Amino acid sequence: MNGLILIGGKSSRMGTDKSLLNYHGLSQREYLFQLLSKFCSDVYFSSRQEQGLSENVIIDTLANGPASGVLSAFEYNPETAWLVLACDMPLVSEEALEILVRHRNPGKMATAFYNPEINAPEPLITIYEPKTYPLMRDFIKAGHKSPKIFLQNNDVQLIHIEDKGFLKNVNTKAEFNDFKINLKA
Repeated sequence: MNGLILIGGKSSRMGTDKSLLNYHGLSQREYLFQLLSKFCSDVYFSSRQEQGLSENVIIDTLANGPASGVLSAFEYNPETAWLVLACDMPLVSEEALEILVRHRNPGKMATAFYNPEINAPEPLITIYEPKTYPLMRDFIKAGHKSPKIFLQNNDVQLIHIEDKGFLKNVNTKAEFNDFKINLKA
């Protein structure tokens, strides 16, 4: 299983690259790279061409949201499962990834946490199995871009847990500032 850190968004609501924010004493992209390295054979960043990364990068050629980042990873290596993680989830921990990996079901299209806030599988911390590739390709070719809708319409191993705080996304400067204040409290 390989890891994929989604950093290709334009971070327009944040006003700065979310993958460079510091939550844990280093940039979020560095933190997540170290975290995923504990569970994955190789770890890559899904980015846009203009982001200029040169190592461990898979360019999202469609640059059409998270689903196209996942598709680009499968085009890079269709034979492996991909543990996908968005850079804007600062509370993801080693324990959360251990739960995800422990409950992985390769017989399903994906393994994901159920997120009650969206009443759906959380697509941005998910293991996508190789059998997902042709379906994801067809889904995107049909003009769809929501990985949440993709997961809702396919056979997914859902993980229901009590503590879902790590599923929180931080997308704006106000959310980032609130998060930093609450982290210190």
